[in-house]
Amino acid sequence: MLGWKSSRSSKYRNIQKVHPNNNRRSAVDIEANLAIPRAITQADDSRIDQLVISGRGHEAVEALRSVENRIDENTTVCLMNDGLGVLEDIRKKFLEGKDAAPSFLLGHMSHRLAFNRTYDAVTQLKQGQTRLTFAEVPRMRVKGMHKVESRPNFVKTLEEAKDLHSTLTPYDQWLRFKLPSVMFDSVVEPVCVLLEMPYQGLLQNPAAQRMMQSLLSEIIQVLENMPELEGSTVIRDYVYSKGIRKFMYGRIMGKRTEPSQLLRRIENGLPTDIEYSNGYFLRRGRKLGLDLRMNVLMRDMIKAKHSQAIERLNSYIPMEETSIPSDLEFRYRTRPR
Repeated sequence: MLGWKSSRSSKYRNIQKVHPNNNRRSAVDIEANLAIPRAITQADDSRIDQLVISGRGHEAVEALRSVENRIDENTTVCLMNDGLGVLEDIRKKFLEGKDAAPSFLLGHMSHRLAFNRTYDAVTQLKQGQTRLTFAEVPRMRVKGMHKVESRPNFVKTLEEAKDLHSTLTPYDQWLRFKLPSVMFDSVVEPVCVLLEMPYQGLLQNPAAQRMMQSLLSEIIQVLENMPELEGSTVIRDYVYSKGIRKFMYGRIMGKRTEPSQLLRRIENGLPTDIEYSNGYFLRRGRKLGLDLRMNVLMRDMIKAKHSQAIERLNSYIPMEETSIPSDLEFRYRTRPR
């Protein structure tokens, strides 16, 4: 079998590791999966001390509700969802009116992971970093971040997993780490949906580039006026550097002729995370009194296309063939003798 190699076992039985010295693209290093098959969800009333929630932004509230009876004020929850504003959504839709609430951390990782259905395992396609920060405001820059963490066990647990390369950072450094992916989803994806073109087509369309520049300028305006980022040289240096544009160009060239992920979700009637990308900056900009008309246009356009796609999918009439093809008639149809 091509690429099959035996590798040293570790305590992470469900993880496949990619060795940096292996340059063969077709080779796959696979560690034997010794996990016992089990149901994804089981009836369990035991209390959860530490919880990580990942996935898309709109899935976070439902994930918390599924374990609502197992979390309390002593639980620490780390939100590693896509987009921004997930915690605010949880506080509005899940925690409002509750007397006790868990503690929250915000997390983001740059690892590239994929689920291998064949081996029921997670494959690490590319090594990266994991950054954590406090969710409570005010978020102050302090020395010795661990000293102000009331429940450091969660952070230490993640740091003990060496492959995650976890670091606890101030909020502005964490946001700087997460901004590139959020910017791409807020600037590039909406324009692909509007023009219904693959990523590479944006680089050959001057009008598309002007739209992306307008979206980016409005988002930078929001970041400049956010009170929790006041005086942050980390964010200021990043938004005024060429780093954002280089990242977007590199990501576009990496995807090239692939169809937009957001466009595919819309066409299939799947939920979008527009409220956690452009929608987040619109909510913050509205409180700051900023004019973000380009982002308003893109958000409304995506919602309209999504609604249109759902109506189209719901208009399909399911058909079931009950007649028997002539070539199979002798097998399924009884005839009088």
